[in-house]
Amino acid sequence: MPQERTSDKELVALFREFGRSVGSRAPLYANLSEAIAQDSKPHVRGLLNSAPLPQRRPVLLLAAIHRIVLENQGSPLAQWYPSVTGVAREQKHDLADLTLDLNEFCDTYRSEIINLVRTRHTQTNDISRSALLRLALAHQPVVNNSALIDVGCSAGLNLHLDAYHCTYTAESGSWTIAAGDTAAPALRCSVRAEVTPDIAVGTFTQRIGYDPHPIDVRTDDAMWLLACVWPDQLDRIARLKSAIEWMKQNPVELRSRDALGALDEVEGMNDSHITIINSWVLSYLSDDDQREYRQRLEQLGQRRDLTWVYLEQPSTTSVLQHDASIANNPKRSELTAITRIDWLGGTPQVRHLGTMHPHGYWFHPS
Repeated sequence: MPQERTSDKELVALFREFGRSVGSRAPLYANLSEAIAQDSKPHVRGLLNSAPLPQRRPVLLLAAIHRIVLENQGSPLAQWYPSVTGVAREQKHDLADLTLDLNEFCDTYRSEIINLVRTRHTQTNDISRSALLRLALAHQPVVNNSALIDVGCSAGLNLHLDAYHCTYTAESGSWTIAAGDTAAPALRCSVRAEVTPDIAVGTFTQRIGYDPHPIDVRTDDAMWLLACVWPDQLDRIARLKSAIEWMKQNPVELRSRDALGALDEVEGMNDSHITIINSWVLSYLSDDDQREYRQRLEQLGQRRDLTWVYLEQPSTTSVLQHDASIANNPKRSELTAITRIDWLGGTPQVRHLGTMHPHGYWFHPS
């Protein structure tokens, strides 16, 4: 049965709102979104109707276009992309030339874009979140010999959270500390605290990533990961490229399962301790699936030792446990909150550790 189409009026609103929300962080995407929204013809924004409803977001169409741009770097549209030219752009109000190049490009590669929109999911897999996962897992108790499980792992890059060379610096500049392999990709995080945090994490017996569509970076699918990064953010692109190379040399096990299917396997594991991480994954689940996911982990924690760390946005994951002072504040609930829950001997300990930049640039402890 064909999926219900999103009306053109709704698509215009989606792109206009997205463009307004990312202007300072992604000028090109702000310009593209406005160009798509204000075009009198709906043929570009209408491509998003090829996506399944849960994925029908502007970022998916923009990622699909970016993917084709990276393959066709000599095209006029590609010259607008910092990811191609290496030159950052500013947000502008004269969109006529951009709209012309965009329309020509989407007409030329219409079938390729539709195929990507229909079959792909946005998978940013930002490794800078590993710096925050390290801080969360460095809290007591630090667990050794745990199985590390990333549910919604994309390419599994965050399964190397203990290897990445993380440098933490006080926001005031009063201290700097670092951990990880100096040969691994480098991450930096600003911390709003005058006391240095713990940064030593435990050891892992195995690393397994679950995703409905796991990406093997040894294939051309690695290009999709790059396409999902906003083209203005050259530092993120550089980090991702280095992480892809690291993963090629240090592969992990990836399995094709959705979030609830992953728990079917996790529940049967015999490891003495299991550590589960989620980063900007659960917001893509329905409320009912979020609730089932949480309840099943709570039930599992009553039977075995378990640590669960999630980096999620309270406004889109209200079913999860969040700091009430964040979740009940309309503005703060849009932040990314860090929560760690440990079940030891069946007893849960819930800690709301603070908030973070969604791409890991800063951490504000609670």
